[in-house]
Amino acid sequence: MDTDRIQQAVENAFIKIIPDALKINYDSKIDVSPEFKKAYAKINFEKVHALITALLEEELAQKIVNKVITEMGTDIKTLMSNATVRDDLRFLLRKGVESIMEKVKATPAEIEQG
Repeated sequence: MDTDRIQQAVENAFIKIIPDALKINYDSKIDVSPEFKKAYAKINFEKVHALITALLEEELAQKIVNKVITEMGTDIKTLMSNATVRDDLRFLLRKGVESIMEKVKATPAEIEQG
């Protein structure tokens, strides 16, 4: 199943219904000034579509990132629940910290030598 094509079709359908959803019949409402009617008539709905699309894309990206972060957190919790993996990770972290501490204590000449 091609999810990209389905997503694109949904986006296209959504974008097509926006102008109809935003059109308001002000004549049947309260009295509206002619200036407001002129301003409304000059709205460029292509720009509105572009802005809405950009906002939806950003919102979608945020939701995807949040889902990925949640999944990664779950995976890390699962890994860390294994005592062997946890001990191996502690060992590697300890070695890394020791290496950093040695470099901090080293003179510039010793650092250049590796």
